[in-house]
Amino acid sequence: MARQIRIPVRSFGSEVGTPAVPELAEWLKGKRGVEADLTTYRLERSLDGQEGVAVPAAGGVFYGERLSGAFLGMEDGVLVGEPGIDPAAVADDARFVRARRKDAWFSLPAPHMLGFRDAGIGDEEEFSETIADLYARLAREMRDQGAQGHVLVADEADAIELEVLAGRKILFFPRNPGSFDLELLLEYQSALVLPAAHLDRAPDLMERFRVKKLILLDAEGKDLAAATVFADPDMLEAGGYCEESCPDYWKNLVDRAFIPR
Repeated sequence: MARQIRIPVRSFGSEVGTPAVPELAEWLKGKRGVEADLTTYRLERSLDGQEGVAVPAAGGVFYGERLSGAFLGMEDGVLVGEPGIDPAAVADDARFVRARRKDAWFSLPAPHMLGFRDAGIGDEEEFSETIADLYARLAREMRDQGAQGHVLVADEADAIELEVLAGRKILFFPRNPGSFDLELLLEYQSALVLPAAHLDRAPDLMERFRVKKLILLDAEGKDLAAATVFADPDMLEAGGYCEESCPDYWKNLVDRAFIPR
């Protein structure tokens, strides 16, 4: 039998809907003595099925509700007072997730996806920098409690967010790479995330930018094999972002993340 090269799978998060009341009530019965609520439930469910994932991630865009509540000085998403953070709830979540998967990252919506507005600072650029700085502080608090890193799910490339936040422990995930400014992203991030169907964009981007990691979304073995024409296998990861039927999704992604030899 031909030898296979296994390619690690990276999770960018899983979206979890709101459960029926009986399901949530039954789940809460098993959490006596633990601070738990709907967001905690969704965090735990977001990890379901990620056993074979090399870099698991709890959370997704749904986590924005909890995250928004950690920002001080806000009223209905509008900054009206002194900006600051209260990290208690997100720190609790980080400890909760670490107890279940000590190698898990956290998936959060990027700052621009929270829809915050300014009525206190009076300067758009300064406001964006302030929110990004507070994000960085929250992420640091979560890492101090065991989060291994953060995925920021993004709908657009924002230069201020990228400059303040992109780094070894914070990875921006372009939710719709086809309409995303990947060139701007790659000025700040060395990981290129592409749908497997858009693999033909990779050679040009890798030639123009310093790409250290090529992450192909929803890749088949043939896509990963095709990528080895211009990328070493140890540069490759198979990425996933699940929006429904997540346990089967992750199992299927792991099962096909290999290069036949």
